[in-house]
Amino acid sequence: MGEGSVSPLGEKVRQKLTVDESTLLDDHLDRLSRFIGLTADGKVVFKVDKGALTQRHLILLYAIGKYLAHEAGYAKEPYVTVEELMDELGFDIRVVSARCSELKREGLLVSPERGKYRALIRPAIEKVLAELRETSR
Repeated sequence: MGEGSVSPLGEKVRQKLTVDESTLLDDHLDRLSRFIGLTADGKVVFKVDKGALTQRHLILLYAIGKYLAHEAGYAKEPYVTVEELMDELGFDIRVVSARCSELKREGLLVSPERGKYRALIRPAIEKVLAELRETSR
């Protein structure tokens, strides 16, 4: 087989297993939009009662929202700070630090520098949506 040519098996693999990333992300964004929205100045707004969500889900949704606000050109930075999470979610520093450390250990957040966290977007979205789907049953 020459460069660029595909075997019959390779062709079947392409037909059956190739996915369009943008279609997958569209579905995730549609589902996320039930929980959060973004303002033009980069704020993350919850569309559901925050009291119905766990600390973990609030922090993860907020971090996802901040990353997406950056991608949309609404926010300068794709990360959240501990202070921002405390102010916006009403948690004390111990809660924010503990939950962010847990989410970081799970591979859902990264910390580019002390006190700043960024969502690893695809795993974070998939995880939070799966967990929220489970709790809504």
